[in-house]
Amino acid sequence: MFYVLSVINCLSLNNKEMFDEDNLYFNSEEEENEEVSYPDFFYKWDNDLEDGRSSGFYDPEELNDIIEIYMTENNYAKAKKTIAYALKVYPDDEDMIYDILLTLNDFEKWNDLLVLAEKYKDLGEIWPDGHYLTALLHLGMEEDAFLFFRKTKTKYAGKKEELSILYQIMGEALHEVGLYEASIDIIDEAFKLFGEEESTEYYWLLLHNYLYLGEKEKVFEYGEIIAKAAPFDGSTWHHLGIAYNDAGNPEKAIDAFEFAKSLNYSEKENLLHLIQTYEHNGNYAKALENAIEYLHLFPESYLINIVASNICSQMEMWNEAICFLDNAIEILPSIDSLYLYKSTYFLNMGEHRKAKQTLKEGIKITHDPEKDLGKELKRLNDLYPNI
Repeated sequence: MFYVLSVINCLSLNNKEMFDEDNLYFNSEEEENEEVSYPDFFYKWDNDLEDGRSSGFYDPEELNDIIEIYMTENNYAKAKKTIAYALKVYPDDEDMIYDILLTLNDFEKWNDLLVLAEKYKDLGEIWPDGHYLTALLHLGMEEDAFLFFRKTKTKYAGKKEELSILYQIMGEALHEVGLYEASIDIIDEAFKLFGEEESTEYYWLLLHNYLYLGEKEKVFEYGEIIAKAAPFDGSTWHHLGIAYNDAGNPEKAIDAFEFAKSLNYSEKENLLHLIQTYEHNGNYAKALENAIEYLHLFPESYLINIVASNICSQMEMWNEAICFLDNAIEILPSIDSLYLYKSTYFLNMGEHRKAKQTLKEGIKITHDPEKDLGKELKRLNDLYPNI
């Protein structure tokens, strides 16, 4: 019954709007072909910057958006000029300064983050100190970082919230630079100060540190603690599924992803992980079931149509595999490899004439840029000259 329903569902998929995919276990470049559009104020700022003209009025949020766009476009020279202008015009806007530091952190501009965090260390907030500490570690200045950490602990002595955040920042930064055992030591120290129920974030840090150290049982141990702290939070179960997968336990990962699904967590992202995990675990029927569910939500997904086709081929469901390939071809007809796959599926069905026709169609539509279709057609003509 399931196979019959899968064919019906496949044939009924309607091609509507193109969706980008999370880069899970395949390359999503083919679906990222839409031109990015930015706000009008960005283009005005960019033109004025190019021409050396005086800029008009921009509020702090607009300037932060402009900085982030430049960073995303890997145009750091213009981002630095915009940062300098923003800090000159709004020197006391703490929200803007916070966002700029966060952007520098996100894009790993450690030297500039260090300088700017040092400049704003007297704001009376924890975050400039946290960014300074993070920059030191990422620049390989571990001794300076631990010295600064000790000084900053003294600075925030008696302020439990700030001190707890400081320990979390230190633990995360040590993890990011691969000092996993040192990160564990920091968290253990935090537990002694604040108690082991202080923050679930500490347990997540421990889980990921032990994951990178290869101590899988510790990963599962802390996973249980995290799950008990938020038993009905879909995001928690989803991220536990990712951790269990990374720890090499696909069964536990599937259970976690399925529970996240039952809690209506992020259907798109969670379904992608379910498809991947079921497929890698050899449960092709469940992988296909989730792929079909995904395609009902996002019918113009070129990549998941390919994944579904491959899953069907693993089960020798050739008609269904061709059905999903046809969907992918309708979305992106210029991809020559799709016609090779489709031809192969016809060969597996003993449909030699259709295999040849598919290759001819592919050559006509794609112009066979790698000449692979032509080589395969010649091979089939040699094997089956009378068909």
